[in-house]
Amino acid sequence: MKSTMLSAEHVRQGARMAEFQGWNLPSQFADLEDEHHAVRAAAGLFDVSFLGRIELSGPGAESLLQNLFTRDLNKLGDGHAAYGLFCDQRGGILDASLVTRLPQAKEGVRYLVTTNAAATDGILAWLKKNAGKDVMIADRTTEIAQIALQGPFADAVLEQCAGQKRRKLKQKQVKEIDVLATMAFVSRTGFTGEHGYEIFIPADRAASLWQGILEKGKPLGLLPCGITCRDILRIEAGYPLYGVDINETRTPLEAGLMMVVDLRKDFVGKEALLKQKAAGAKERLVGFELYDKGIPKAGGTIFSENREIGTVTSGNHSYSRRRDVGLGYVLTRYAQPGQEIEVEMKDREIAAKVVELPLYKRK
Repeated sequence: MKSTMLSAEHVRQGARMAEFQGWNLPSQFADLEDEHHAVRAAAGLFDVSFLGRIELSGPGAESLLQNLFTRDLNKLGDGHAAYGLFCDQRGGILDASLVTRLPQAKEGVRYLVTTNAAATDGILAWLKKNAGKDVMIADRTTEIAQIALQGPFADAVLEQCAGQKRRKLKQKQVKEIDVLATMAFVSRTGFTGEHGYEIFIPADRAASLWQGILEKGKPLGLLPCGITCRDILRIEAGYPLYGVDINETRTPLEAGLMMVVDLRKDFVGKEALLKQKAAGAKERLVGFELYDKGIPKAGGTIFSENREIGTVTSGNHSYSRRRDVGLGYVLTRYAQPGQEIEVEMKDREIAAKVVELPLYKRK
């Protein structure tokens, strides 16, 4: 398994470590419910350095990304990020990524593509395959650490670390900021459904910055949080995860991600998506909650009146809804909120219903 720059620090803090998409990561630091409520009511700090970080530069960088990414990057200004998809020719999802146009520097225009861990190698190869000689592509995953500060008190914590006079960033905005004597790219982004930031720093500064942020944020209720907490939060927020809920066998239409697909521009996979849109998707990704206790497992069958109608992709206990919840694909006719279903759980079926996404909405 791979380890992040902060793995030794997590072990020192007594975190319970677990494997996730080939990485040895902190599953949880203390009580899972406490971590969850910290993010929803105060703030949580996550090590997300397992995500891929690929830098693109050169005269052809923008046109390459414009051809492969589902968002219109011609509208993306310096110091801004866009969440979107990379698709293959059949419209299958290669990854859900964040493309950031870094603040203008002497080196010229540079882009940072943040990928899911399971997709990093594939996206790196996909970019290189489609790039011309006028594009420089570099994998910065091991050189740059990435920390996510999430929750309603994230602003207050960052002010403690970067100065009271710091201007608040707008959603998807990116700035270079001095954070506890370390120059960092700070992005107003995240994967929890809360306001928050992602902080990009040199790998050798990761441990000291992690410790410093936790110390500054402790009076505000900041807690270190693991990947189990992150998984619950993103399921509540209705965010499909690559390698779990989405992959190359699923399209944006099926996954409910057409809001990050701009059909007014050309990109690889557009024609296939137009055809599917005209014909209609046979299955849709939905959220559901169980009437009884039981954590839905990926691969479990979803039924309606003894008929197989779909498959579970994710499941966990939602502390916000106080129910066990999940995501899964069902036949389109069964995808409406309120639809009664049954979810396979070991040797039994538990009654459930389809609910509107997101499962949790920030106040």
